[in-house]
Amino acid sequence: MSKSIATYWNPLVSEMASSWESVKELEGMAEEVMLNIDSKTGEYTWLTRFFAGADTSPFGGKSYSYPEEVFFPNKKI
Repeated sequence: MSKSIATYWNPLVSEMASSWESVKELEGMAEEVMLNIDSKTGEYTWLTRFFAGADTSPFGGKSYSYPEEVFFPNKKI
């Protein structure tokens, strides 16, 4: 499967702020941006960012049939 190919861009810079969309039911707590999509298969890659204090506990645990990557900006793990 091949996803779309796009010129490198950094979704975290201020010039890309308008590319981010609120996550449904998490308005004010999380945003997401599509990084790429395969138009033939519909396979996609999203980047989601959670704001400080975001509370997703009302949604309970989640499991997926695909890998999920997590990014913690400015946090030591």
